[in-house]
Amino acid sequence: MKLLLSIICIVLSLGAAAEYRWQLKKETDGIKVYTSVMSDCNVKAVKVECLVEATPAQLIALLLDAKAHEDWVYSTKVSKMLRQPGPFHQIYYSEMELPWPLSNRDVVVELTITPQSGSSGFFVKAKAVEGYAPPVKDLVRVTRSEANWTVTPAGPGTLKIEYIAQADPAGAVPAWIANMFCTKGPYETFRRLRQTVARPEYKSAAVNLASGQR
Repeated sequence: MKLLLSIICIVLSLGAAAEYRWQLKKETDGIKVYTSVMSDCNVKAVKVECLVEATPAQLIALLLDAKAHEDWVYSTKVSKMLRQPGPFHQIYYSEMELPWPLSNRDVVVELTITPQSGSSGFFVKAKAVEGYAPPVKDLVRVTRSEANWTVTPAGPGTLKIEYIAQADPAGAVPAWIANMFCTKGPYETFRRLRQTVARPEYKSAAVNLASGQR
């Protein structure tokens, strides 16, 4: 049993300043999934690169729809918003399913979306935080995780996404499960994101990140 990256590597990550040595592990449907063994910790980092047919407003509206994470974030069983400190600042709770006999994980995430200077692109940071929800019986709480997105326009109605994630799954996770979630999980998440962001409610979303309005 190794303490490796589990399902949480799909959604969240640590180590924005760490040195990465990326290895391409999967490339299907234009979705590239890389992993990197970190020199300063015992979990792997994950990077995803892909194009998504959507406007910035569409993607932002989807990311801020915490309940919808159940539809596109791989293995998410429950997702709900806890607080909305600002129009592009949110605290949400997620429970993630792991295969038996492992316990499910849960996490409280602080999500912030900020504009890129001089561009319609934006940055997303999703970091585990404490103090917003009590521990849940039979669930393992993840307290160290962070994900960083860089989203830039790549043509009319197309966005380029770079997503880097790393997390401590807070417990012993078998290597075969960790490896599955480091490759299959990120791929499935972004494949489903492409489908979900095309729903009518996101296409019609009124979002203006530059002005701070939704």
